[in-house]
Amino acid sequence: MNFTLKNKIKLKFNLYLFSFLFFFLITYFSIPKLLNFSVDSIKENLKNNNNININNISKIEYKVFPTPRLIIPNSNFTFGDGIVEVSNSQLEIILYISQILNSKKINYKKLLINEGSSKFDLNNISLLPTSINKIKKKINFKKNNLIFLQKNFFFLEINDTDINVDQDGEKKELNINGNFLKNKISIKLESKLNNQNSLKLKIPELDVEASIFSKKNKSNIENGFFNLEVFNNFLKFNFTKEDNIKLTNGFVRSKILNSSIKGEVTFKPNFYTELDFKISNLNLKKLYPIVQKIFFSDSINNLNLIKKINGVYILKSKIEGKITSRNGEILLEEFKIGKNKSFYLNAKILEPGKKAKVEFNLITTVQHKRNVSKNIEIIGLLIPSNSSVSFKKFFLNGKKLSVKKTKEYEIKFKDNVIQNFLGNIFNEVSVNKYFNNLF
Repeated sequence: MNFTLKNKIKLKFNLYLFSFLFFFLITYFSIPKLLNFSVDSIKENLKNNNNININNISKIEYKVFPTPRLIIPNSNFTFGDGIVEVSNSQLEIILYISQILNSKKINYKKLLINEGSSKFDLNNISLLPTSINKIKKKINFKKNNLIFLQKNFFFLEINDTDINVDQDGEKKELNINGNFLKNKISIKLESKLNNQNSLKLKIPELDVEASIFSKKNKSNIENGFFNLEVFNNFLKFNFTKEDNIKLTNGFVRSKILNSSIKGEVTFKPNFYTELDFKISNLNLKKLYPIVQKIFFSDSINNLNLIKKINGVYILKSKIEGKITSRNGEILLEEFKIGKNKSFYLNAKILEPGKKAKVEFNLITTVQHKRNVSKNIEIIGLLIPSNSSVSFKKFFLNGKKLSVKKTKEYEIKFKDNVIQNFLGNIFNEVSVNKYFNNLF
């Protein structure tokens, strides 16, 4: 009986202690609901700890579960100097349990940003590592739509993203996982305090993988390399970035093109490229459908992209010539093509799109008989949309042929070479056979 009495007293004591702690904790975690949390302190801490600028806080809610936190619904704010704009999101400030009663000076553990959308202009990509380095506390985005812009115009969107910004010693990481065109995508950006940055992108279902590494020296010159793999097609080059970007030791390898690459890319005041290609292999017949889809379709996005790609491209080795792209107009100058580079071509693409026309001037020499050759020059027009060709002028040994004879040669070219597909003009066997059978 003595033993039982002691157990009852001990049980009753534990029950009272548990009840006291239970009600104490409920009271402790509930008191913040009665407090007015300082808006100025929240703004200041968001700026100092996470480089966030938030102008308007109309409502602050307190929730206990799953952990004590402040919730700011319908939040609009920016990171850094406005390089990322977040709108219509729910901002959750995860509090330290020991400091939830301090409503005047807010100190938090991490941030959660739920739903809404984030806009990022690709022109500010060089500022991103610096902004990430200013972030002191962890940030998680959940189900946020990430929109990429190019000079304030829509470029692409990643939906339902989970974004984490984390710190590990001197290294900070930005991880983005979401859906791009209904395919899973992951992006990882690492930034180190010694000015080393790396970016990795993967879209497994599209067999896309890219990586960029760069490092700045004391003179603020950036060096690095770029790798890209798409469906077993490879692009790789080293780069040095000052006022522009110089490319060295580059190559592209695919079923259509094998070539080395070097040159320069300028982004300011306008995008401009000067690239040299030393081609070891090029399948023009397979390349043509890709060119037709990009340059000769009704896609508005393609047309806008073409107008932005201005530059000069020098081709050497297997094919020689120069391509100049200027505000949508594309010139092919002094091209030497064919097995023995026996064809000389100049051309101009007018009005990229479905209504595009290609003006061309073709010169070649045909061996007619032993020690007898024929010099041929054709001035004409190609219409990619319906795979048609028109010979405007036909010169034989410098003499202009009649309209009737020119039309006859044009019909033969359509029947024997084009055959309802303009890509057949790159069939060298058919083209040589056509010219050899003219006489």
